[in-house]
Amino acid sequence: EWNPAEAVAMKKQKNGVYKAVVELESGKEYQFRYLIDGEVWENDWEADGYVANEFGLDNSVVSTLN
Repeated sequence: EWNPAEAVAMKKQKNGVYKAVVELESGKEYQFRYLIDGEVWENDWEADGYVANEFGLDNSVVSTLN
């Protein structure tokens, strides 16, 4: 369940790429999307997979399954 209070801000690198580091428990899959400037939702187009959400859109998936 997404909690805005737990959101991780990404930081712009010198090369213009935004980056954040998040520790994830192994053996799970996590759904996520990026919220840009508090207005636009985007997926990670290099995610491990995608799954439909309750709004008829896709969430990105990152897997830590072995």
